[in-house]
Amino acid sequence: MPQPNLSTELLRTFVTVVDEDGFIRAAERLHKTQSTVSQQVRRLEQELDVALFRTEGRKRVLTSTGETMLGYARQLLALQEDALAAITEQSAEGELRIGVSLSLTESMLPSILARFKQHNPGIRLNVQTDYSNSVCQDYDDERYDLALILRRDRSQVRGELLGYEPLIWIGPAGYQWSKNRPLPLVLLNVPCLFREATLQALDATDISWRTVYSTTSFTSLMAAVRAGLGVTVRTQGALAEGMESIGSQLGLPELPPVYIELRYRSKVPGCEQLAQLIRHERLQAW
Repeated sequence: MPQPNLSTELLRTFVTVVDEDGFIRAAERLHKTQSTVSQQVRRLEQELDVALFRTEGRKRVLTSTGETMLGYARQLLALQEDALAAITEQSAEGELRIGVSLSLTESMLPSILARFKQHNPGIRLNVQTDYSNSVCQDYDDERYDLALILRRDRSQVRGELLGYEPLIWIGPAGYQWSKNRPLPLVLLNVPCLFREATLQALDATDISWRTVYSTTSFTSLMAAVRAGLGVTVRTQGALAEGMESIGSQLGLPELPPVYIELRYRSKVPGCEQLAQLIRHERLQAW
């Protein structure tokens, strides 16, 4: 019996349907019609001669076989991205201007840029970090060739949606606080989407709060938290030694996720390869 030929396009569609929790949002992200997405999933099921999804109420959920296939699909797509990154554009030269939302430097960016430089020694990187609104505006003004932007709402994403990051409450290890006194907050200055999410979540509860430390520096922010001045809200990647996630133990409100948007100019040397590395990193994170 001949072995099935696994199309990476079909695998990517399958993974996107899972990540977007449905065919409609997957179609939006892939810039395809919903019927095309459904057809591609059916083709993959036919190639494998298995059922990847089953109906549960009004939803389509993964079968046990689908769960298994999902892990392998992620690995195959990541391997493809890695191979392409290793063999393409190695001789490219020039400057690549990159704008990044401040909070994305907490986790994914440094390792990606290091790998990119290994494969592209001829490209000079010029990386600027700023608040999300500023990064978006500067990209529109063509000051950047590639931008990684955090968004509070999925509807704000105008480029490629890479995924989302949960927000967590962070405090020093062993932090104690009683609800009969205001919650001390350590925050970045306005405009900061983490600050907005924090205050909006607290204002929807009966928890009183006060800002005890406000800064433009992420390093200063985390130093203040580590010193015990108060608590802050960041992504999981911001957790460092001497800190811990404290939301559940202190009874603090749940926080919405933030969404990661990728925008880039594909004709600029190195942009396509860097975008591939970023996607690869996200696939591994998921």
